[in-house]
Amino acid sequence: MAPALTAGFTSVGMDVVLLGPLPTPAVGMLTRSLRADLGVMISASHNPFEDNGLKLFGPDGFKLSDEVELAIEARMNNGLDDERAEPQLLGRARRLDDALGRYIEFVKASFPRGLRLDGLKVVVDCANGAAYRVAPTVLYELGAEVVALGDEPNGFNINAACGATAPEAMCRAVVEQVAALGIALDGDADRAILADETGRVID
Repeated sequence: MAPALTAGFTSVGMDVVLLGPLPTPAVGMLTRSLRADLGVMISASHNPFEDNGLKLFGPDGFKLSDEVELAIEARMNNGLDDERAEPQLLGRARRLDDALGRYIEFVKASFPRGLRLDGLKVVVDCANGAAYRVAPTVLYELGAEVVALGDEPNGFNINAACGATAPEAMCRAVVEQVAALGIALDGDADRAILADETGRVID
């Protein structure tokens, strides 16, 4: 989907910044910090990979309203052939190589100043999804001993018997690893389920 979107945007004169696999909140954050007009997340959220869809963000980094999304859909359904740019006005695409690092620093900065996780063993199930690098790195750099699950995405195994839709694996690992905390994320890392040191899900 990413190549098709990139081709579509550049064909109407829009420049595209490619971020790579990142959590949904990262797209909102980077849309705002890069002063972009639009942010697009390709995501199946907590569903199987076949259910991939789009989440759209405005310049403020927040999800577009349903009304705006419906207006965009209506315009697309009416055809966009007359919107194509002249060859000299085609947009350009580039990859933001430090997108991951920027978001990791942003997440770490959201923790209270002085808070450290030293001495804590934390299990984090990344659902073979977008947070497979971000979540373990953030926890590790804050001092935790990290036990990562669901950190080997292959494009097809997202949310497959892992993550927030199947927190049992995380809960078992908390007990087996004698961890202090368990975290199970969904595929695009915009929701989480936590478990205490006994492996019991925290309501």
